[in-house]
Amino acid sequence: MRFSVHGDGGEDLLFVLGWGNEPEDKHVSWLLDRLTEEYCVHAVTIPMNGWDFDDQYLSPVRTYYEDHDFDVVLSHSTGGLIAAHLADVVDDAPRNVFLSPWWGTAPNDGFESVILPYYLQIPTTQRLFSPERDISVIGDLKSEDEYDEAPQGISPAFLRTIMDAQARLPYFREQDVVFCSLSDRMVSVRAIGDRTPTENLRPYDGGHEFFSSSGREAVVEDVLAVLDEGVNAIRGSSSSYGNVPAEMD
Repeated sequence: MRFSVHGDGGEDLLFVLGWGNEPEDKHVSWLLDRLTEEYCVHAVTIPMNGWDFDDQYLSPVRTYYEDHDFDVVLSHSTGGLIAAHLADVVDDAPRNVFLSPWWGTAPNDGFESVILPYYLQIPTTQRLFSPERDISVIGDLKSEDEYDEAPQGISPAFLRTIMDAQARLPYFREQDVVFCSLSDRMVSVRAIGDRTPTENLRPYDGGHEFFSSSGREAVVEDVLAVLDEGVNAIRGSSSSYGNVPAEMD
């Protein structure tokens, strides 16, 4: 796990990145540039093939958090799974702003219903499976070259520890906010909807990485407002990205 500091002014912000994301990535760098206009950002680059969620993911972030003074934590995808558990194990837990949190696996009829139960039983950290993904589900600004350079393959051990962490998520807290695309196919939108009250949810048009999507300028303004003002920044206002349906698949 790697921690890096970006910017040197304003309030400290902890940003737990998603699986495979690094501060140097083109679109992650864009988001960091916007965040550092307001914050000193402490970015967390997470391991890509861990097998013990508590020891390898949660514990290092908890130690870093407790050594600093953070009032709010921003997180994306797998980082959102870590941040949700972090709030449950530290004193004076911060507000959380989640971006497309990985709180459940996205539906995949072939792999999930047929292969996954057997795959999880394989006792190895070898990355034996690479799911086929349409690059557009990540974000329409993502190039083929960027996609090809991203890490490939997930191991049974990694999936086991992630799914265990998903199964024991703590209760959602009323001060937290979730941003997500209702068409996200990288993570389970239903898992997000089942856990998040409608008034704490801010849907947007775009891919799994809003910062890799063409509508990112509008979304980042909302993210910055929520980081500053909390859930009140979106409560009582209609979403500019569409309505939240009663059921989210």
